[in-house]
Amino acid sequence: MATERPEAGILLRYAPLGLPLAFAALPVYLLLPHLYATRFGLSLAGIGVLLLLARLGDAVIDPLIGRASDHWAAHSGSRLGLIWMGLPPLILSFYFLFNPIAKISVWWTLIPALFAFYLAYSLSSLNYQALGAELSTDYQGRSWLTTAREAGALLGVLLAAALPELLQKRLGPATAWPIFAGIFAALLLLAALPLRGRRLRRSVAATRQGPWWRFYEPLQRPHTARLLGVYTLSQSANTVAATLFFFFVDQILRAPSWAPAFLLLYFLAGAAGMPFWLWLSHRRGKAQAWRWAMVLATTAFLGAGFLGPDLLWGYALVCLVSGLALGADQALPPSILADHTDNDVEARAGSYFGLYNWVGKAATALGAGLILPLLQLLGYSASGQNLWALLLGYAVVPALLKICSIYWLQPRRVEFFPATVPQGVYR
Repeated sequence: MATERPEAGILLRYAPLGLPLAFAALPVYLLLPHLYATRFGLSLAGIGVLLLLARLGDAVIDPLIGRASDHWAAHSGSRLGLIWMGLPPLILSFYFLFNPIAKISVWWTLIPALFAFYLAYSLSSLNYQALGAELSTDYQGRSWLTTAREAGALLGVLLAAALPELLQKRLGPATAWPIFAGIFAALLLLAALPLRGRRLRRSVAATRQGPWWRFYEPLQRPHTARLLGVYTLSQSANTVAATLFFFFVDQILRAPSWAPAFLLLYFLAGAAGMPFWLWLSHRRGKAQAWRWAMVLATTAFLGAGFLGPDLLWGYALVCLVSGLALGADQALPPSILADHTDNDVEARAGSYFGLYNWVGKAATALGAGLILPLLQLLGYSASGQNLWALLLGYAVVPALLKICSIYWLQPRRVEFFPATVPQGVYR
């Protein structure tokens, strides 16, 4: 089967924005709970409830943004303006999330900044994803685009994982966090510049879509509903582990200084594994490759349950294996979803990726918002009481969610294959 590989110039212009968007997302999803619990003394339950409400609200508005974006892009002729529109509020809200105003309650800075961040991030990232689906209509061409985008995203994650600790050691918290926010602003603007120009402009045809409140219509299609259900379970597992990462390293491994190294290993493994998952998806199909990645992730999560102090090498292996699976988790689901738009006459990528972000963020909200109150209910606290609950939450809960994902992920029921592929090639 001939494969349309997007031009190198298209990939080089499209992929860079994935770096700063991921750079922003990682600290908000991963560092924020630990930072506000330890530095500002907020309760775990309070942080968990706020994250749950903010992420659920963010998730609900994503399909509406996607639907409105399709109409706006159809009239303006491109999505690029929508991507740029979200950048200024994204920069400001990111700054205040990590530099709350000291003269007032931390909550009064955290709450509006968090909601503004999610809204701006949704506007830019959703249309960025939709643009990727529209730059190619080829089955494997889309995998090239999503892989390039997510490779850039993993580089952004690496920077976001390494810089906070490095900056705080050299400059102290008071100076480190403003500089961290400034680095993000510079990266975001530099990566957005290549999007200007005609090579990435794609017209979006108008649709006969119904009223805005019928944003759920793609979910009536069985393949799409199953795909998004699998993605929800898988993303919930990832979020639970990410939310508890720093607590696990601090209190189970008793090696807080190793946390940046573990994060770097995890994301480096994810970046290194990207070419393999792209190759495997060409050979066995995208869904089957994703399924094998989830098997690896499950093995890693279960392995973490046997670790304790002085077993740093064991956790390094967990990070390596789960990191390898990360590349498939990031690149393959959106590539599969982009193919779904070809099988819906009235589909536009914004509406589909609005739903994709909706369920992904709902999963993130449930994973982060419920696991912290659950651990507190079981008697765990940030001071180190009842560590068995932390071990259960970090190792067993994500593994069970991944096992459910593997069971539900049946390739022929979540994926549309090219008509030119003989039966039996992708099983």
